[in-house]
Amino acid sequence: MQGVEIIFLEIVKNDERGITFQFPNRVSSNILLIKRKQGVISGKHYHTGKSVMKNPETIIIIDGEAEIILRNVKTKEEFKEIYTAPVMFKINPFIYHEIRSITDVTFLDMNGIDDDKGDTIKGFPED
Repeated sequence: MQGVEIIFLEIVKNDERGITFQFPNRVSSNILLIKRKQGVISGKHYHTGKSVMKNPETIIIIDGEAEIILRNVKTKEEFKEIYTAPVMFKINPFIYHEIRSITDVTFLDMNGIDDDKGDTIKGFPED
C-alpha cells in the first residue's frame, strides 16, 4: 500500500544461541515497549505528520502475530494482512492503522507518549 513501508528484519546472526536481527533506527528521546493480549485492537487512529517522530511512525512487532489494518484517509485505499514477528512498519501521515492481536503480541513504537500529542486523530473519518 502506498504510504506504508513494510520491512522484514535482517538476520545478522543465527547460531545455537538463537537469532539476532538488525533494523534501522532514528533518534528519539523515548521508545515504547507495548504488550497486548490476544484479541486486543490497538491504534485505531492516524497522524497528521506534525510530529517528526510520527512522520513516518515506526512500529516493530517483536513477538507474536497480528493483523495490520491500514486505510489511506485521503484515497480510501485499504490494506489488511497478518504478520508474524519480527517485522517493522513505517506508516506515513494520514494512514489510519489498527493492530489486531492474533496472539499475545509485543511491539516497539519508536517514539514516546509525548510524540503523539497534537498529532493523533482517533478513528477513521467518514465520507
